[in-house]
Amino acid sequence: MGKPVKIRKKKSFMFTTRHYSFMSIMGILLAVICAISVAAMIVQSYKNAGKVDIGFGGVGLFSVFLNIIGIVCGIVSLQERDVYITPGIVAIALNGVMILSWIAVIILSVIAH
Repeated sequence: MGKPVKIRKKKSFMFTTRHYSFMSIMGILLAVICAISVAAMIVQSYKNAGKVDIGFGGVGLFSVFLNIIGIVCGIVSLQERDVYITPGIVAIALNGVMILSWIAVIILSVIAH
């Protein structure tokens, strides 16, 4: 019996279809929208010397909910296959920083009052 013939493997390339996840982009957009709304509220509050309507609190609470949704979107995007992970991490980080800033504002307002 002769030597077994070694089968040569073809040189092949595997192209991936990596793409940006819709959920990670949505998470980043939610963080940017919340940051813009918070900046507008701070500027408006400064112009009115701290006398603002109750709607500012509603916008702030809605902003926190949007940040929580942004974190969930970032986590979901990290669980998808063949996607870039950087936007998902950025979405989680931006929304996390926004939530931490809201917590700091609430703690400072309780301490100062």
